[in-house]
Amino acid sequence: MKLGKKPPTIKDVANVAGVSTMTVSRVLNRPGLVSKNTLKRVRTAIRNLDYVANEMARQIGTGRRPCIGILSLNLATTPYAVSITLTIEQVAREHGWRTSIVNTFSANPSANTLDTLFALRPEGVIFATMGHRIVKVSDRLIRAGVVLANCQTSQKGVACYVPDDEQGQYEGVRRLLDKGYRRPICIHLPKGAVATPLRRRGMLRAFKEFQIPGKDQTHFLLKDRPSEPRLAQVDKEADYLETAQFINKALGKRPRPDCIICANDRVAFVAYQHILSLGLRIPKDIGILGFDNMAGVADLFLPPLSTIGLPHEEIGRAAALHIIRKQDRPSICQIPCSFIGRSSF
Repeated sequence: MKLGKKPPTIKDVANVAGVSTMTVSRVLNRPGLVSKNTLKRVRTAIRNLDYVANEMARQIGTGRRPCIGILSLNLATTPYAVSITLTIEQVAREHGWRTSIVNTFSANPSANTLDTLFALRPEGVIFATMGHRIVKVSDRLIRAGVVLANCQTSQKGVACYVPDDEQGQYEGVRRLLDKGYRRPICIHLPKGAVATPLRRRGMLRAFKEFQIPGKDQTHFLLKDRPSEPRLAQVDKEADYLETAQFINKALGKRPRPDCIICANDRVAFVAYQHILSLGLRIPKDIGILGFDNMAGVADLFLPPLSTIGLPHEEIGRAAALHIIRKQDRPSICQIPCSFIGRSSF
């Protein structure tokens, strides 16, 4: 169902299946009284029309306040991106709308999960994920006019709101170099993460602007983890060990590197501990830049960490307004990241 269209009725199902509304009712309530061939035709029509026969859903669908359905992948189980859904709900309330969240545990939601979502009779659907990633959107979601938040697809006709990782990294590195640092250690996200090439481009653009020669740059790439290779996450013990090893190797260079550009704030947390254990001072001996401004992590640093904030609230707001205002912009929209200057350089 496209944005703004009325949900399909039992009469619509009957017309598509070529049966009476009474037959559709029997399929829904007493399928044993219907032939196998008719049962298959009616159920196919129900699926193709995204029809949900549910009295509560019907009451919701005819209520005064329209609904935004949120299909949430991992947002409810992590603090790092939960502000996306909180902002969607806040914006919806401000405009007299309501929200309903259905959690999915796979990037390819099951038919039952989508049935639960569409039973809420949403005017539009937002598919929101934890971590910038690429997804394949089902035909049912595309027909519903889905809007993607914090993820993107190459499929045509889908609006996507994602962080501008390249711009964010460029801005953070430019601020770092503006303080006089010239010999960076660069610890990148795994190769499979969507953000990896984007952030690298932003970083190299800043290096070129400040004329930082390649010989003064030390680059390391964290390894892909088989569980979620496409997510910009670094949370395994092996990643922490890698970070310490990278720093040890880089500090053996002469002249010694004077700053560390970290894949994210958790890598920065390890860098802090390791640098301080070596008797070096932050930021006098070595400056540190993080990325993500992760909730529950970014406030734990001493001295406070300078980092780049992901625009989760802005993504949630843009996605909600896309549905509320019935916008027709099926493209990838990059939301700027913000530099958060503290005291680590």
